[in-house]
Amino acid sequence: MCSSLRQFFACPEQLTEQQYRTGRALFILDGCVAAQLFNVTSGAFLSGLAYLVGAGTALTGIIASLPTLMNTVQIFSSVVYENCSSSKRITVRFALLQRLCLLMLLFVPTLMLPSKMAVILIAFLYSGAHFFGAFINTGANNWLMSLVKKDRLGRYLGLKDSLTLAAAAGGSLILSRIQDAYRSAGQEATGFRVMGLLCIGFCIIDITCLSLIREPANETQTEMEPIHIRQAIQMPLMDQEYRRILIFFLLWGIGSNLAAPFFSIYMLEHLGLSYFYITVTNMVASVARIVAANLWGKAADNHSWRAVTFGSVFMLGAGYVGWGFLTKENAGFWLPVIQAACGAAWGGINIATFRMQFSFAPSGHRVSYVSFCSTMVGFVGFLSAMAGSALVAWADGMKVLNTPVSNMQLVFVLSALMTMVCAIYSCKIKEK
Repeated sequence: MCSSLRQFFACPEQLTEQQYRTGRALFILDGCVAAQLFNVTSGAFLSGLAYLVGAGTALTGIIASLPTLMNTVQIFSSVVYENCSSSKRITVRFALLQRLCLLMLLFVPTLMLPSKMAVILIAFLYSGAHFFGAFINTGANNWLMSLVKKDRLGRYLGLKDSLTLAAAAGGSLILSRIQDAYRSAGQEATGFRVMGLLCIGFCIIDITCLSLIREPANETQTEMEPIHIRQAIQMPLMDQEYRRILIFFLLWGIGSNLAAPFFSIYMLEHLGLSYFYITVTNMVASVARIVAANLWGKAADNHSWRAVTFGSVFMLGAGYVGWGFLTKENAGFWLPVIQAACGAAWGGINIATFRMQFSFAPSGHRVSYVSFCSTMVGFVGFLSAMAGSALVAWADGMKVLNTPVSNMQLVFVLSALMTMVCAIYSCKIKEK
C-alpha cells in the first residue's frame, strides 16, 4: 500500500495535455469547495463565533489577525519545498490537517467550556489551521503555476477567482440564512454545529480533488544543490530587482492589515447588521470582484500588469476611505456601494500580486523567493494588525474638535492612506 501511495504522489516525467487540463479544472473545483469551509470560519462568522464564547472586540481582532502571523512560517516551508522533488505529497497532507482544524473550530461552542478556555481553544485551532495553510501556500501556488502557460495566466486566474467567488457567495448566502435562523431562536451554537456537519462533506470533496491533480516533474529543481534557511533569506534580499517587490509588499502588509480584522466586527456589532445582510453585501462585493477579475486579467495580458496593480490597489484605498464614513444611518445605502468598489479592486489585486511575486523570482528558487516575501508580509502584517487593535483601544471615546470619532473609523482611514501609498510605489516596479 505504501508503494502504491508513493507511486500516486510521484511526479511523472511528462504530463499529457489532457492531464494538464484536468489539473487546472480540479484546482478550480478545489477552490470552489474549500471556499465554503473558509467562509464559515472567517469574517462575520468567526467574529460571531468568538463573541459567542465571550471574546471582546480587541481580542476578536487579535484572533482574526492570527493567519497573518502564521504566514511567517513560509520561510521555513520554502526550504522543505526547495529540497523536495514533489510538492503534492506535502501539500495534500497539510491541506487535510488544515481542514480538520477548521472543522473542529465550528464545534467549540457546543463543548460548553468556560469562556477563557473556549477562547484559547478557538485561537489554538485557528492558528493551527492557518499554520498548515501558510506552510503549503507557496508550494501549492507553484504547483498551480506549473500547470498554466504564462501567456494564459491572467485569464486563468481571473476565471478561477470568478468561479471560486461565485461558489463562495452562493454557499455563504445559504449558510448565513441557516445561522440567522438559529441565532434568532437563541441557538447560535447549534447553528455552528450544523454548518460543521455540512462542511465535513465539502472537506471530503476538497481533499479528493487535490489528490487527483497530477504534478509535472521540476527539472530545474533536480539539477540544483539543496538550499538552507540562510540562503532562503539572503537570495531575495541580495536580488536588486526583487528588492522593489519586497518594498511594495512591505507597504502592502502595513496598509492592508491595519484595519483588516475589524470590518466584520464593525458590521456585526457596531452597525448591528445580521449575518444574512452582511452576506448579501459580501455577495455584492463578490459579484463585482467576479466581473472585475476577468476584466483586470484581460487588461493585464493585453496591456499592462503594472497599470492593473496601481489601479486596483489605489481603488481599494479609496474604498477604505468610504468605510471611514459609514454609520448606522447611512450603511443601508452606502455599504453595498463601498463593498462593490472594494470587491472590484480585489479582483485586480489578487491576480496582480500573485503574478508579481512569482514572475520576478528566478524559476529555480521561486518557492524560496515567494516564501520569504510572504513571511515578511505576515510578520509586518501581524504587527500592523496589533497596532490597529491598540489604536482601537486607545481611541475609544475619542473626540476631534468636540466631535465624537469612532475608533474603528479612524483605523479605516489610516489604512486607506497607507494602501494608497503602496499603490503609488507600485509605479516604480518595471513591467515584466
